[in-house]
Amino acid sequence: MRILLVSTYELGRQPVHVASPAAALHGAGHEVRAVDLAVDELTDADVSWAEMVAISVPMHTATRLAETVVTALATSRPGLPVALYGLYAGVGGATVDARFEGEYEPALLEWAAGGDGGSRRHVGRSDLTTPDRESLPGLDRYARLEHLGTTVLAGAVEASHGCRHRCRHCPVPAVYDGRIRVVPRADVLADISNLVSMGAGHITFGDADFLNAPAHSLDILERAHSAHPDVTFDATIKVEHIVEHRDLWPGMAELNLLFVVSAFESVDEGTLEVLDKGHTVDDMTEATRLVRDAGIHIRPTWLPFLPWTTPEDIVSIFRFIDDNDLIGSIDPVQMSIKLLIPRGSLLEDHPAVRPHLEFYDTDALSWRWAFEDEETALLHKELGTIAANASDCGQEAAPTMTEMREAVSRAVGARISGCHGPIRVAPRLSESWFCCAEPTEGQSVSIRLGRS
Repeated sequence: MRILLVSTYELGRQPVHVASPAAALHGAGHEVRAVDLAVDELTDADVSWAEMVAISVPMHTATRLAETVVTALATSRPGLPVALYGLYAGVGGATVDARFEGEYEPALLEWAAGGDGGSRRHVGRSDLTTPDRESLPGLDRYARLEHLGTTVLAGAVEASHGCRHRCRHCPVPAVYDGRIRVVPRADVLADISNLVSMGAGHITFGDADFLNAPAHSLDILERAHSAHPDVTFDATIKVEHIVEHRDLWPGMAELNLLFVVSAFESVDEGTLEVLDKGHTVDDMTEATRLVRDAGIHIRPTWLPFLPWTTPEDIVSIFRFIDDNDLIGSIDPVQMSIKLLIPRGSLLEDHPAVRPHLEFYDTDALSWRWAFEDEETALLHKELGTIAANASDCGQEAAPTMTEMREAVSRAVGARISGCHGPIRVAPRLSESWFCCAEPTEGQSVSIRLGRS
């Protein structure tokens, strides 16, 4: 079969969730083309060639954008079989022939071989192989590492899927329910080597949590560093794992782990409990110290806006950021994130959340809810506009955070003084948007069907 694989968004990275199924489908004898609409456009030639189309939906932003693609395909080629696959495959409202959640490769192979569509969730073990990146755009089309005034080509791999934890706001436990599936070590290392041969000087481990399987992940990091001693790495790791594995950090620094992304979410203890984060605010401070003492940078992510948030809560987050010298480690979009509750979320029936839910918005792919505090609603809208405008025009983080700080100061009628002295700027990837942020106007996918 001729199968067109489509990615709409994968955090500015060359999409591993196209490269992985491409390898599986090629291995089964199918012809595969790939289109990444984050950097290219979907054309009549692509669609005319295809006998089947499978669209990757690994996160909320990608799924919102995928709905546009499904509509365009239905208009351009009615009857063309279309599937959604990935973590959010069961969330979208568009009419498609198949939805494959979790470990999607076996279902895609069966579907391509003439099997039935429908909706399937598979979180068991799968036979994986080294991702095939040949049909994707080069790494120079994607986000780069920015550090010490230089930029470096970057790639992304995954050493595991799923997560051992059940943070209630996260989409991963809604599908994997506390399970993880490790990717074979040889395939991860081969993928890293392929990316390095393509010019990558930095590798992101895109796992939901890199220390879900510590022995497996550390072995991969050690072997990758041995094979590519000049390459740097980053990974996403929970606060509780940072604190639990406090003795690992000096060694991980020696393996060129440059920075860690960690979901701090809130400085309100009650909110952390509702989200079932498994950490406290003191743990966040300790995690920051542990990582920094080892010579590794930390980049926190936040979930500032929930139904009960007040403007003073946002002030508290800014003060935590200032007290821990984190202002140079925050992507501005983080200060505008609003809780999204897709169908199947572990928060749907939580007693602290349920009274706030109004209706399910099939366009937004989330339950709609209202803020208890009208001033918070206005502040969220203002910060969201600042973040989106800055992202679409490529504005630097520092002036954007300053603009946000001033907006929060106006909301509470008091100046947030900010930190004193030089800002500690953490290394970052040049794509600052976030998997659970709603897409901006500038992220709309490029579709050129039925037009010359």
